[in-house]
Amino acid sequence: MSVMKKLSLLLCFLFPLNALADNLPWQKFELVGQAELRFFVWPVYEARLYSDSGAYEFPHTAPFALVLEYKRQFTKEQLISETQKQWQILGIEQTREWLESLARVLRDVEKSDVITLYVDNKANSVFYLNDTLLGSINDPAFTEQFIAIWLSDKTSRPEFRADLLGSSL
Repeated sequence: MSVMKKLSLLLCFLFPLNALADNLPWQKFELVGQAELRFFVWPVYEARLYSDSGAYEFPHTAPFALVLEYKRQFTKEQLISETQKQWQILGIEQTREWLESLARVLRDVEKSDVITLYVDNKANSVFYLNDTLLGSINDPAFTEQFIAIWLSDKTSRPEFRADLLGSSL
C-alpha cells in the first residue's frame, strides 16, 4: 500500500474522531471560573468550571462541566481515596454504591491528562478522560455530593471554590 493511501486511510479514521471531539456537550459553554489546586508548592491540577450561561449556583445549575487538568499522575485508587476524604470533611454520608460506581468509571491519570465531569440537565454525572467517554453515574444525589467537594460552601478549599465560581472572598 502506498504512503498516500495509508495517509488517506489514517485521515479518514481520524476525521470522525475529531468531529466527535468538537461536539462534546460542554464545548459551547461559557467559562464560569478557574482555579489551581496546589499541595504546598506542588501543583496538583488546574480546574475550569463551565455552564451554558457562564454562571453557576450550587447545586441547582445544570448542565455544567468541571474540567480538571492534572499536573502529576494519580492512580484511580488515590482519586477515590481523596474523594472519600473530602466527603468525610464535608460530613457527607458516602455509600458503597457510589464508591463502586466511581471505581468503574475512573482511570489512572498521567501528567497533562484531563478528566471532565459533565453534568447533564437531569443531574447525571458523565465522566471523560481526554475527551473520551469513561462512563456515567445516573444518580442526581451522587452528582450533588460529588460536586460539593469543589463547589459547596462547606468545601475545605473556599478560595479555590471562589475562583471556580468567578468571585472573590
